[in-house]
Amino acid sequence: MVLLTEKRKQLEADLQLRKEEEARQEADERMRKEEERIAKEIQEKREHEEYLLLKESFAVEDEGQEALDEETQRNLLLEFIDFLKTKKVVQLDDLGAHFNLKIHEVVERLESLQEDGTINGVIDDRGKFIYISEEEMKSVVKFIQQNGRVSITDIAAASNRLINLEPVES
Repeated sequence: MVLLTEKRKQLEADLQLRKEEEARQEADERMRKEEERIAKEIQEKREHEEYLLLKESFAVEDEGQEALDEETQRNLLLEFIDFLKTKKVVQLDDLGAHFNLKIHEVVERLESLQEDGTINGVIDDRGKFIYISEEEMKSVVKFIQQNGRVSITDIAAASNRLINLEPVES
């Protein structure tokens, strides 16, 4: 029985030692996490201060282009449409260069104008826009109605006489 009591005391002492060791490890872990958090805050503060110093070192001389007023935009749009109508066949990159636009902006503008019915035309596979006037569009419709069912080849062949590709004199 004495052996059991000593064994129990030994086990309780071992258990107490393990608990104390676990408590020390938990305290060490908490301390390590707190030190990491503080180090991270210091690092973030240092980086923010460096950013502010770098930001101050930049000088802003110009801030982009001024936005065009509505009247100027409207005039440019009318000029764009008139340019298409007079030239009839225009390279997209030439159109972009003339109006200081990128190719994708030219394509977007052409598609927008066609969607709202302002202009009619076709962008071909060689990067050209072919303007088709309302009268020319009506003559193509009339051709299709007169001939009934027609193929694309028939329309393409007839379009040479139905659609004028020469620039229009102003």
